[in-house]
Amino acid sequence: MASEKLTFEEYYEKYSHQAYGYIYKKIGDSYLAEDLTMEAFLSCYQKFDEFDPELASFQTWLYVIINNRLKNYYRDRKQTENIDDYMDLVGSGEDDMLAAEEIKEMRDVLADGLLTLPEKKRQIVILKYFKNKKANEIAQIMGMTPVNVRVQLSRALEKLKQYFEARGSTWQWL
Repeated sequence: MASEKLTFEEYYEKYSHQAYGYIYKKIGDSYLAEDLTMEAFLSCYQKFDEFDPELASFQTWLYVIINNRLKNYYRDRKQTENIDDYMDLVGSGEDDMLAAEEIKEMRDVLADGLLTLPEKKRQIVILKYFKNKKANEIAQIMGMTPVNVRVQLSRALEKLKQYFEARGSTWQWL
């Protein structure tokens, strides 16, 4: 696959319209497609020194970055919709106070549950669910393999589930 590495500008000229079209087909919003295209190319530019045409074509590398941007977009959009759905359910006045108290209790139970985990497992859960890190990123941070991260995360979630069930709390995300 030995291919010559072009300049970033040459790759941009060659693939920017194609990338925009691909993103636009996925989301159907021209302004957002422009933003996501620029974000993807900005990411390529920032990591251009790491790009190796011996390992993959620029197009392949670009589309991995684009698909990660799209996943982030859909994840963020889904989280926003879930928050909006929750806010619609919460009324005003007394209902707001009850909801705030319920959230505080849930946070307290979660904090107590996390403290029951060994340090390594607790760090993995925090990185995954509070810092939104992927298994590969967590593996680098923790000096582990991604497979080991997934195994440790699974075991940690099982311990938390048992902890919550023993206290009469069940959370669907576990």
